[in-house]
Amino acid sequence: MSTAPPPTTALITGGARRLGAACVRTLARRGMAVVIHHHASDGPAKALQTEITAQGGEAHLLQADLADPEQTRTLIDRAATLLGNRPLTLLINNAAIFEPGTLRQTSLEQWQRHLAINLTAPFLLSREFARQLPPGLPGQIIQIIDRHGHRPRPGYAAYSAAKSALWTLTRQAALELAPAIRVNAIGPGPILPAPGDSAERFAAIGAATPAGRSGTPDDILSALLFLIDHDFITGEMIRVDGGEHLR
Repeated sequence: MSTAPPPTTALITGGARRLGAACVRTLARRGMAVVIHHHASDGPAKALQTEITAQGGEAHLLQADLADPEQTRTLIDRAATLLGNRPLTLLINNAAIFEPGTLRQTSLEQWQRHLAINLTAPFLLSREFARQLPPGLPGQIIQIIDRHGHRPRPGYAAYSAAKSALWTLTRQAALELAPAIRVNAIGPGPILPAPGDSAERFAAIGAATPAGRSGTPDDILSALLFLIDHDFITGEMIRVDGGEHLR
């Protein structure tokens, strides 16, 4: 178990909905002050903030378009300001876009948008997170990578390439930022239906895994807390996919 001080402040990108919101709730219940980043989910973000503060927690909201490098670059400083100039000690790079497109179909604009949000934004945020962390204070970065980060999926060329590169960045950052900052990743499998997926298609994807079923957000949260609590793990990815990566 960890001997380092636990994180007390956290920024979660894409934290207003789906897995991001589940991470926010879990960290807030642990007593962390959370900064919830969102792009266009103003209503859900405010509702989540109200929920957390009503339970005695501390939650702040930050709006930014992660496709804009300048907005992304300043996000860490803006989060620290909201926290009363306390440094961030945990960064969860969760925000992503997921759009279909084969190599033949993918436009340059679509390619660049995936790289900007799914790769460049985590790079900039990780860099600024490392720069703002005071000497002697341990920090953690956790990337939400997806199962496509280690096995390309036909029909999702830009997404698969960006997530694969994010896995490489995770290991590079783990080497360069050690020992002050641990950097790990979670590779979810079928946990929630992708936007536009029918219940039938999602059930079929889960049934095709070696586990024979889909997972739940609680499976991701268990992996998240495991990585937070164990300070002898860095440069690792926990695949929470029911064994899907084996096929």
